[in-house]
Amino acid sequence: MITQYEVPSLLKAELPKITGDEYPARFTMDIYKSVQCFSEFTKAAVLGHNLTLARKCFAVAEKLYRQGDNIVRNTIENTFIFSFTAFMPKDRVEKLILCSLIPAPLYAAYLKQVMGTGC
Repeated sequence: MITQYEVPSLLKAELPKITGDEYPARFTMDIYKSVQCFSEFTKAAVLGHNLTLARKCFAVAEKLYRQGDNIVRNTIENTFIFSFTAFMPKDRVEKLILCSLIPAPLYAAYLKQVMGTGC
């Protein structure tokens, strides 16, 4: 199981670009800040149409979601998956392309959040 203390180093190892000029100061041992930074990094990749990087981000998020302990899973659900709404395109075709990149467990959790809140 991946613990909350392993998340920042795992993110840095899997996504070396995340330690670039925009993100390093906010990348700490605080799992919530780290996942928030990761969410913004993923959002920038999606909005920049960098589908290769977005796919890699979603794969890392799925790994954290599947292999993480309860704290890690809850943080991914409440921070990373919750952020999908901020970058989900309105255009039907773009939305289908983005949804094809999101791993099934993450997309199912997203749908559960959206349907559960009455959106």
